[in-house]
Amino acid sequence: MPYVIKHATSGTILSCVQRNGYKLAYYGILLWEQQLPGPREISEALAEAGITPSDEAGNVSDWEPLELSEHEVKMANVKLRNDQRRVVYYRDGVIGVVE
Repeated sequence: MPYVIKHATSGTILSCVQRNGYKLAYYGILLWEQQLPGPREISEALAEAGITPSDEAGNVSDWEPLELSEHEVKMANVKLRNDQRRVVYYRDGVIGVVE
């Protein structure tokens, strides 16, 4: 099952602009398919998403790995609607969105 990283306080799942296999840009959650992301991977992912250490959510220790099912990953990306203004979160076992 894939892993994402979630902000421990807010439940926000990290997402950013990425490229698919056809080199087309899309906005979606960042995934780790094979291994649990460690502090180095989390730091690199935050940088990729444009979050700096001085930002409110920029502390690497505030983010934690979360294992999601394939269905949950698909639902999170559907809720994002390829829209950078939307924020997906995971709280109490439920995936939601803030617009």
